[in-house]
Amino acid sequence: MTDRSANLKITVSTLTRKRPEMLAALVRSWGDLVIPSNCIVRFLVVENDKVANSKQIVQEAGSSLANGCAIEYVLEPELGIPFGRNRAAREAIANGSDLLCFVDDDEVVAQDWLERLVAGYRSSSAVLLGAPLRAAGPSGRETGVQRLMLRNISNRYLAKEQAAARRSALNDTGGVTVVTNNWLGETRLFSEVGLWFDETMRMTGGTDAKFYADAVGQGLTVGWVPDAFVYETIPPERLSFWYQAARGRDQSNTYMRRKLKNKPVSAVLGFLSIPIRFLGLVVAMILMPIQPDRRFIQIARTLGWLVGVIGIFFGYKSALYKKVSGH
Repeated sequence: MTDRSANLKITVSTLTRKRPEMLAALVRSWGDLVIPSNCIVRFLVVENDKVANSKQIVQEAGSSLANGCAIEYVLEPELGIPFGRNRAAREAIANGSDLLCFVDDDEVVAQDWLERLVAGYRSSSAVLLGAPLRAAGPSGRETGVQRLMLRNISNRYLAKEQAAARRSALNDTGGVTVVTNNWLGETRLFSEVGLWFDETMRMTGGTDAKFYADAVGQGLTVGWVPDAFVYETIPPERLSFWYQAARGRDQSNTYMRRKLKNKPVSAVLGFLSIPIRFLGLVVAMILMPIQPDRRFIQIARTLGWLVGVIGIFFGYKSALYKKVSGH
């Protein structure tokens, strides 16, 4: 058992692939972080690619960041998000870290992000904790439709954040899934419990949701920190109706396939909800003219959900992460 009041050794990691500008922004925000007291923190960039395209960004940051913490780089040539995540876990274990944190390479972190995340960990008995994701503001280069979608995404994230704050606590997520866009876990989850990101799900996405479900299934304490914020930069290509629909399609497809494998009765109930989802789509379309900042993404996501779930009957399988978006 980790002594939470003792000095903690922490690895903060991101997985990156072909997004050098976004990665550079994240690294800069790492350098601005307030480091929690009684903690030794190192930052780790895992590049999931065949060649070291982003190594120079880490080298330019130097061996340590502005806050004095070390930053390191490793190349994981086996393509697929779970391979990159597991590489980060192995590196953290080899380094002797007590905790591993994940954020995405298209995010920046608030200055007090790690301080609040660690404070939540120390005040809880949870071995896995999540925290909210917010959308970064517009760049000023978006089209009118893209600005509309960005407002929809921001409102969607805020609604999720508020729901999580109501339902969850430091020792109970209330069913809110902990995903790797804002994630803290004890390294012993890997080294002792034997939980790893599922490498059979190479490009489908959803391995973090499965990791969370496996942790809950083993009766481990999971929790939520409501005030440790990260901010996602959303590139123009993700601000289209069809991108959001495709994301909803692939997420629902992966989720329902996992349910079919592990909880078939629950999956059947999901399939039976198709008419309700269709009705929700119709209602959202009716309300779109008076609630455009909320209904635009609801229409896209619901349409995608329906296609993803119905697509299972026709053999469709998600390949969400084969294409990289962002810069």
